[in-house]
Amino acid sequence: MRPRLTFAKQNSRGFSLPEVLLVTAMVLVVAGFVVVSLVRANRTTDRTTTAIEIANYLQKARLDSIRRSANDINQMAQVKVFSRGLYSIAIDGDNDGHLDVPLVMSLPEQPRVEINGPFPKTYIFDAQGQTVDSENRRVSLPPMTIGNSSGASAIKLTDDGRITVAPAVKPTASK
Repeated sequence: MRPRLTFAKQNSRGFSLPEVLLVTAMVLVVAGFVVVSLVRANRTTDRTTTAIEIANYLQKARLDSIRRSANDINQMAQVKVFSRGLYSIAIDGDNDGHLDVPLVMSLPEQPRVEINGPFPKTYIFDAQGQTVDSENRRVSLPPMTIGNSSGASAIKLTDDGRITVAPAVKPTASK
């Protein structure tokens, strides 16, 4: 016995080409937003990670000067920023009571994260953990900003010795 052929009803059909194209376009748009969001999040993470790393070096320098009760400007721990991607840290890493040769650090080329100017910047810490200038006078320094294409992060040094990383506030244009 031969199987019988049955025919589908005229009103039961599949998807039309315009319907498939519309759904495909919507999926691609949503996928595009997801990819852009992920890339932006990675840039933000890279910038924040770099800012935290530099803030940790500032804190190490501050604590080193406190630990050694450094009163001589030549023995105070410090962080110097030379350019957008180059800085150094001078601390007593081997605990012999004297500053070691400064460790020069550079920011990685990728991701493109930069320290904002002007340059050079020097952060010197006295025995109380306060920032001082080259004449050993206490100073309040503006926040150091680290930026990339997704924004900027600010490293703030407060008078009570706290070092924090926060999103940088963009200056508003004056009228």
